[in-house]
Amino acid sequence: MNTFLDSLQLAWGLIVGGDAELWRIALLSLRVSGCAVLIGAVLGLWLGAWLAVARFPGHGLLVWLLNTLLALPAVVVGLLVYLLLSRAGPLGSLGLLFTPTAMVVAQTLLVVPLIAALSRRLVQAALDEGGDQLRSLGAGPLRSALLLLVHERLGVLTLLLTAFGRAVAEVGAVMIVGGNIAGITRVMTTAIALETSKGDLALALGLGLVLLAIVGAANGAILLAQWWAEQARAPAPATPLAARPVLAAAPARPVSQPLIALQQAGVSFGERIALQPLTLTLARGERLALIGANGSGKTTLLRLLHGLLPHSGRIERAELQPEGRAPRLAMLFQKPFLLRLSVYRNVWIALWLGGVPAAQRPQRCHEALAAVGLDGQAQRPARALSGGQQQRLALARAWATRPDLLLLDEPTASLDPSAKREVETLIEQVAAAGVTVVMSTHNLGQAKRLADRVAYFEAGRLVAERPAEHFFTDPTLPTEAAQFLRGELPWT
Repeated sequence: MNTFLDSLQLAWGLIVGGDAELWRIALLSLRVSGCAVLIGAVLGLWLGAWLAVARFPGHGLLVWLLNTLLALPAVVVGLLVYLLLSRAGPLGSLGLLFTPTAMVVAQTLLVVPLIAALSRRLVQAALDEGGDQLRSLGAGPLRSALLLLVHERLGVLTLLLTAFGRAVAEVGAVMIVGGNIAGITRVMTTAIALETSKGDLALALGLGLVLLAIVGAANGAILLAQWWAEQARAPAPATPLAARPVLAAAPARPVSQPLIALQQAGVSFGERIALQPLTLTLARGERLALIGANGSGKTTLLRLLHGLLPHSGRIERAELQPEGRAPRLAMLFQKPFLLRLSVYRNVWIALWLGGVPAAQRPQRCHEALAAVGLDGQAQRPARALSGGQQQRLALARAWATRPDLLLLDEPTASLDPSAKREVETLIEQVAAAGVTVVMSTHNLGQAKRLADRVAYFEAGRLVAERPAEHFFTDPTLPTEAAQFLRGELPWT
């Protein structure tokens, strides 16, 4: 007689035959572990997101404690909960010991550190990619972290599955606080241990198969979600530029009025000077191109103007009349960060972060997307777009906020010639609508075409600044700028 095969056959019979005891135990396990993971997700995801962005005395100690709790044995958690809920404990009057509620409490304490620690690392990794760009849209630290959890939702599902696996498979805590009472607190793991010790291998094996099936189904759901996400990345045709509506013009703005002024503003990282103090005024409606080699300070200046960097000196922003408000700023980064959401939702979130009333968001989303030829793809995943389409989406996202100053960090650096022409056309339309544009570029032809003023930077220093029509032919240019225009690299 083959004990294993016989037990397996009997176990299968219990499963398909709907054995009442087996399914009662399985359903209780699902309720207890499911509730624990649900509560643990609410607490752990929020805690992980907060720890990823918060900075306060004792932050490192709290992170160390959280990571230490990852290895906390289940029996220790069970003992602590038992002491709290026992008749002589501080919560004994609640009468929760040896109930499913006590088991939920114990498993929640097990999974919260796991969810918090893993979600914190998930957010930190995503912050490196998109933290500054979310800040540029108006998101505060905690809101950025929570948005990044939505962005990394497949990763969040995976860590919740891991937490569920730990909860549903642990035996020590639920044994201590639940008491393994038949029909009341007996779950799959405690029943498997009990029935195996009694020699009832059929019920034990049946419960083991059900447990394996539950975890397998959860894994299958994750794989299905990943497959669906990949299918949604199928390429879609672009809308011809000629068929797109032109970006609507803003109300007429006097070009000569100052919009923003830097007064001896500079940026340093420790002892390294990234941008030497400079004085620069931007007028309403003008177009300034920043040129120079990599590391010359162009991107640093853009981030400084946008308020993303600490700085010395002063930044003065004009109060716009008749609106009576400070200028609105938007920035298009060299590699735009798009949330793993739809094209439409990426623009909608920018408007939400910018405080645009809910009733106005749908129309402004569709107007901005139509202007860049993406309204027909509004429900597609943003990250399924081509490089040129993603840059156009980022431009639509910035334009939808109706900025007074648009900062562009090498907006066509990684695009093919056709996509470059399209993005340049959109930039010209934005500038023609009266928006002040500051753009860094390595493309001197682009600077000639799009700018009315050009500034050359080298080693964090503003070397030369001229009107565009004179910059490229001015014989009085400083030597460094003249060499750059001839194609001579400043470090050779």
